[in-house]
Amino acid sequence: PDPPQIPSKKPITMIIPTILLLVSFYTTAIAGSPTIIIRVRTTDGSVLRVPLPEDDASTTLASILTSAGFDLDGADDESTNWKCRVGPPGKTSGNDAEIFDVSPTGGDRHKTAADLGLKHGSMITILPPTAPKRDNDESNNPKQDPEPIDAHRFDPFPDLAKSTSFSAASRRARAISRGVSRGMSYGDISRVHSTMHAVEHQQEGPLTRVYVCRVGAAKFQSHCLVHPPKKKKSKGGGSGAEPRVENRVGLLFGTINKERVDQSRKVARTSLSTPREDQKMCEVAKVHAVWEPPLQSPSLNGKHYDEECLLSTYQGYEEEKPSTKKRESATERALRVAGWLGLRPVGWIFSYADEDRHEDGDALPVHGRDAAVGAKLQIETMKRYGRDEGRKFITLALDGRIGATEAFQLSDVCVQMVAENVLSPPVVDESLQSTRFLTLKDPVVVSGEETKKLDSVLLLVNTAMLSHVGSYSGGENAPIGGNVKRSNGALLVKTKTRILTALQKGEGELEELCDFDILMALDAMLCPEDSEQICAIVKKFARGQRKGTALSEHLKLTLLSVLGG
Repeated sequence: PDPPQIPSKKPITMIIPTILLLVSFYTTAIAGSPTIIIRVRTTDGSVLRVPLPEDDASTTLASILTSAGFDLDGADDESTNWKCRVGPPGKTSGNDAEIFDVSPTGGDRHKTAADLGLKHGSMITILPPTAPKRDNDESNNPKQDPEPIDAHRFDPFPDLAKSTSFSAASRRARAISRGVSRGMSYGDISRVHSTMHAVEHQQEGPLTRVYVCRVGAAKFQSHCLVHPPKKKKSKGGGSGAEPRVENRVGLLFGTINKERVDQSRKVARTSLSTPREDQKMCEVAKVHAVWEPPLQSPSLNGKHYDEECLLSTYQGYEEEKPSTKKRESATERALRVAGWLGLRPVGWIFSYADEDRHEDGDALPVHGRDAAVGAKLQIETMKRYGRDEGRKFITLALDGRIGATEAFQLSDVCVQMVAENVLSPPVVDESLQSTRFLTLKDPVVVSGEETKKLDSVLLLVNTAMLSHVGSYSGGENAPIGGNVKRSNGALLVKTKTRILTALQKGEGELEELCDFDILMALDAMLCPEDSEQICAIVKKFARGQRKGTALSEHLKLTLLSVLGG
């Protein structure tokens, strides 16, 4: 048999050039004309490639950028300020250094590729938006933020302060990231996320417990009750209408003390017992006086207390030029008298009469509006007494109907958000039912999620409350209705009579003067020197230095004259 024959390779060698020739023919037929590639470099450094017909002389600069994905006719002012340069970004000399304006009002958007000298592989660089012009002083500091925070803003907790707001950071990130992707990078998102406050439940505050004066709290609650005018009893023997609750606010004056955490009953001690200096100590607030600002005007028929009567006179503290103020307000006089007595503001108190304060099992009587007012007062206290001492501030919520009182402290992030105007109280009107849930201007992070609706429970720190009798409350025998008028703080007629009787007898006058409201009323009638001397004597008497402590003859005659004796 014949040997098997090997097929020849010559036909395969001739087929390969034929296939390549056909592919080239069909590619040329489909394209119709040769194309060139124009590179477009965006502001974030990415390079896009735009194919263009080589012999099309009508291709304009605007059409090239539109093909690359740029919206040259956008609605925002920031997105319409488009400028570009032909050549790489580092080219600053020669013909390629010319800057072309392709904004809707620019005159370079209709220039053709031939006018610009674009060839295959040429690059068009999109220029970033120009920063706004600054003054000479600001231009010397290139690291300064274009939208700096208020230079006069006081940050109660600098560790929690944000250098810029979420809205400003978000606008800035969107303006910089404008381009083909029309979105922000992960770095931009991270920087914007860092401007949001993380709201978490704070376990404890600077104060472990607070001693509330029960005499002052009872007096405050009695002032919240407005009794209707007395009428003749009907034949049926009806008792008449019930008193109406009119919510009020007050300032708490007291001291900050240290005591042992364990206040249990004393046990027998031996030589092996733990030394007292090794026992754990804590800081507590002791309220010695509750002062109510005069001329309060609660809104909505007494439903909402008048916080402006306290904020307007307590805020705006200026340490450098206190003498520039024309007239001393009642709150400033209260702070001055309290300073003579060795007291300082340790908190504030407000009353409520809402039926839905405890509608839920986890609801607390302090709502968002109350937290915002308390934070503003705490910020002013921190300005006056420093950050470490001023943060020891208590919020008392008193039920105006039954007098039940609860004590809280505000979380650090709550006070800082109020300082940055992230958390602001809602407008009070008839439609406002509850302010437990607040709608914020900027989002915050709660449990790892972004939200603009915040539960005010997260802003509070539960604080233990104990009862005692304040040194300047008038004592246990003080009248339940107080010794001054509810409206303007002037002395009652019966109060003047008691003080005059004690002065004429020569005994018991200092017991009568151990009342902060009485000292405030006398301060309005006396010169500052006499008022300071009386407060110094009353301070010694209230602290237990009763032997040898008495009013001088000059002060007695002064009191008799101003009281009408």
